[in-house]
Amino acid sequence: MPKVKQAAQAPSTAQVCLGLSDPTRLQLLARIGKEEVCVCDLQTFVQRDQPTVSRHLAMLRKCGLVEVRKEGRWCHYRRTKMAPALAQIVDLATPRFSSKNRSCC
Repeated sequence: MPKVKQAAQAPSTAQVCLGLSDPTRLQLLARIGKEEVCVCDLQTFVQRDQPTVSRHLAMLRKCGLVEVRKEGRWCHYRRTKMAPALAQIVDLATPRFSSKNRSCC
């Protein structure tokens, strides 16, 4: 069974604000939403190159907003569980989008 790397502790308000301080990270969080998403899908969604997406995902992990599950050479991201008030801040900050055009490896 693949391992899931989890945040050591719940994110603080300051960490959440840092994670939300970039438009690309907001787009990534919006796409991840409540489900698990493959990196290739995230890259297509934000229309950025792989190193840029990886850097933003690393920051989101550092801020405690997402966790990663590796399966072979693929990485799948999902939001971490957080206090309801912080989850509401994240939901309000992330733009809405249509999830009909998905591509995944």
